[in-house]
Amino acid sequence: FLSAYFFSRPGGAMADYERKTWSKKEYEAKARHRLNTDFDKLKKQDEQAAKGPRVINPQRAFLQGRDYNLNLEEKFGKTQVVTANLPANQQAGFYCKVCDYTVKDSANYLDHINGKKHQKHLGMSMRVERVGVDAVRKRFEEVKRRKEEEEERRAQDVEARLQARHDEYERLELERRQRKRQRRAELQRETAEDLPPPDPALAMMGLPTGFGGSKK
Repeated sequence: FLSAYFFSRPGGAMADYERKTWSKKEYEAKARHRLNTDFDKLKKQDEQAAKGPRVINPQRAFLQGRDYNLNLEEKFGKTQVVTANLPANQQAGFYCKVCDYTVKDSANYLDHINGKKHQKHLGMSMRVERVGVDAVRKRFEEVKRRKEEEEERRAQDVEARLQARHDEYERLELERRQRKRQRRAELQRETAEDLPPPDPALAMMGLPTGFGGSKK
């Protein structure tokens, strides 16, 4: 019934469909644009080849140990107010200024600074330099020398502290003696002021003029 209906309509079964037309100018413009793009790519490749091979992964320094303290306990027990509009270096957690990245706990912070991305930003690879026996001996000698210097510095510090303590004791002892002499002089002056004046008549007869004894 449906087929009879469609074929009975004016124009037949394809009356509702239009024939697609092709614009030659439009497709010529698309083809010209594609050719120009491919030509530019080939031109860039030729220029790069003329300059030499491009270094994709340059040689980085070997992995080195840290020469500073991480101080992970710096924010222990502290309270911080956090808002959504704070920059990365002011947010709660541990901030890496090399990568401009903040992590929430110390374990992830250690994983980050020991990771490949962080070391790459520092200009180092994850490879460790292979050294010979002479370098190992030199390293041992350097560690020994540092240890001896540290022990010598500690011994000097102990001697300096002992000398400073001795000097402090001498100063306090000198001040104590001076205060004692001063109190004795004040006591003698007060005693002399309390005594009555000497009698001239007794002095003429050769008798003692006071009850206080004289030092011989």
